[in-house]
Amino acid sequence: MILQITEYLRLFVIFVPQIFMVVLFSFLIFRILKRNTNRNSLTLSGFYFTVSLSLALNGIAVLIAFFSPSEFIATLYLILNFLVIFSFVFIIVFILGLLKLKYVFTVKKALAIILAYGTVWLILLLFPGGINHSENWAPIYSFPTYIAGNILFTITFTIPVIYYSIRLRKLFIDSDLKKKLSLFLIGNMLVTIIIYGALLYGTWQDPTFKNAWNIITTVLLISSGLLIYYGIGRDL
Repeated sequence: MILQITEYLRLFVIFVPQIFMVVLFSFLIFRILKRNTNRNSLTLSGFYFTVSLSLALNGIAVLIAFFSPSEFIATLYLILNFLVIFSFVFIIVFILGLLKLKYVFTVKKALAIILAYGTVWLILLLFPGGINHSENWAPIYSFPTYIAGNILFTITFTIPVIYYSIRLRKLFIDSDLKKKLSLFLIGNMLVTIIIYGALLYGTWQDPTFKNAWNIITTVLLISSGLLIYYGIGRDL
């Protein structure tokens, strides 16, 4: 009986916060698009939508794993893991859009970046032997995949975001705008921590760390989502 209560409590801790985040991010999408439907608004909404979709799929995977484990869960985890990683390309495209490089950074180039980013990450996730699965079909990353994932994310997201954020900050003269940009950049740093932590979560099979990370990632996702929105998103 105690074991059963513990399992239901674990389900509650994982499932309920994710429902809240899906509702929150959906609300932010509504607020952004209600205010404007320009290129930057659609791009930032793409980030929130992709993250929300991955959270919804994770909730479905958790429920299936809890009540009726099957190999189908492995496919769900693969899709949602890809969506989480893929969502960050919209942040890069969004920052480039804020730089007002409309004649240089065209829609075609934006789509090319999105396609290239998605392709390289899909190759890594589908690389033979890179991902194994636990008894409940949760993904377990091999150590080479963990290292490759960290390097790839640093090259494709962390470095570009830091570089373009510095360029973006130089364009802001007004002190209020700089404060809003600072909130936006802090939000970006938090989402960066989420991916590095998620890669470790899928590699290091320590129960204590996994339980703690489920709580930490919820706090980081909510905080980063709100900081990105209140930093720049609501003024689009």
